[in-house]
Amino acid sequence: MKIDSKMRRIQQKYKIKIEAKNKKGKDALVVASIILFIILLLFFEVKFPYFEEDAIKPVATDDYQKKWMDVTQEIDDTLKDNSEYTGIAIDFSPEPIKLILKTSFEKTNVMGNDHLNELISIANESITSNNLPASLKENETYKIIVTGKNKEEIARGTFRNDE
Repeated sequence: MKIDSKMRRIQQKYKIKIEAKNKKGKDALVVASIILFIILLLFFEVKFPYFEEDAIKPVATDDYQKKWMDVTQEIDDTLKDNSEYTGIAIDFSPEPIKLILKTSFEKTNVMGNDHLNELISIANESITSNNLPASLKENETYKIIVTGKNKEEIARGTFRNDE
């Protein structure tokens, strides 16, 4: 019995050594394949999208639209003090340009056109002070629309580039 247990231990040690040797060979093969893959990438100059030069860039707006977008921010800052004003939107397509002033008014409870005309007037002053009507084509218009709580149009002002 002593001989069998000794042989068993020797066989187990031998088996463990062979398994370790095989595992080392597999690990070396994985490392070699990774290195080969990296070399191939560098050789063929594969470009990765996370590099700045290859990254997806936002769609560039032309200066014309950028100027109008800057004015919407200015109008928003000016009208924030008004309690009924809730926000602003701009629509370039389809023509004409539409600035939409969002308010909390309900169409049936409007306090008169004076308050709505004042909102339109303030927005138009910002537009004209930035000389944006001059950037419009001849006879092209822009509209300032005031919408109410339910997104229904309450008032509208249409302006030309010659005004």
